[in-house]
Amino acid sequence: MLKKTKRNFNSVMLSIIVITTDRIPLLERFFLSLCRQTCAEFEVVVVHNLSISQQDTSFLRNNLSKFAVRVYQSVDNCLSRSRNLALSRIRGDIFCIADDDCLYEPDTVENVLDAFRKNPAVYGIMGQHIGPEEGGVKRKAEYSLLNSHDLFRACPSYVHFYRTKILASVGFFDETLGVGCGTPYQSGEETDFALRTLRAGFAIARASAVLVRHPHENLRSPFLKRKVRAYAVGRMHLLRKHQCSPLFVAANILYPLVALPCECCVACAAIVRYRWTMFWERLRNVKDRK
Repeated sequence: MLKKTKRNFNSVMLSIIVITTDRIPLLERFFLSLCRQTCAEFEVVVVHNLSISQQDTSFLRNNLSKFAVRVYQSVDNCLSRSRNLALSRIRGDIFCIADDDCLYEPDTVENVLDAFRKNPAVYGIMGQHIGPEEGGVKRKAEYSLLNSHDLFRACPSYVHFYRTKILASVGFFDETLGVGCGTPYQSGEETDFALRTLRAGFAIARASAVLVRHPHENLRSPFLKRKVRAYAVGRMHLLRKHQCSPLFVAANILYPLVALPCECCVACAAIVRYRWTMFWERLRNVKDRK
């Protein structure tokens, strides 16, 4: 179990920000993945909303005190405001925003710190996200600079890592964007932050070796349509806010239709392999193979 240790001030520390509601079991699972980190140069700042019971609050403050963690209560359910509260409390040289249902690979923190050490001119790192059950293939450490268009692809909030010093120029998260913000724009705050970072002159790169596990979208969820609608409103507002070109706006609108045939082919191929294997194994085992 991870123990509190005095910080070596010659080293670089990562501040992991986690915003949670009432999903304490998921938070425990995430902390278990932090226990397995090969590098202990990190702190955890948890911000919970008002829906958490007093019992759960006590659990966060007492049971998780075994970890290098600090816990704060948000003033409301605005995700961006909760993140900003955490940003005002961090002590690390680098920070990230983790989902309470994500998981880190044992070397995630080590690879993040290594990526910033090897790329001193880079101020933001985007990791790679994989599903909870996908094989953890060891990837070679490769880095590629991202442009503003790249930030709209495969950059969910839980793979964002930044040097803390950018906050003086970039500012915090836009509290008119994101879940619970009180506006129709219930998404886009992390992409907005990344775009503002890039436009402030700070380079952002993709690091292939930084892996974060997170559940894929549940396509059978009864709330999926509502979520997609809310996220679409936020995405289109974000494109207007950053004055993206008409061509890029059109590409965003058409992307779901363009991606649909490819995704159907991939899904069908997986089903075909599964059913063919099932058929073949049943056929070859018709007779007892003692």
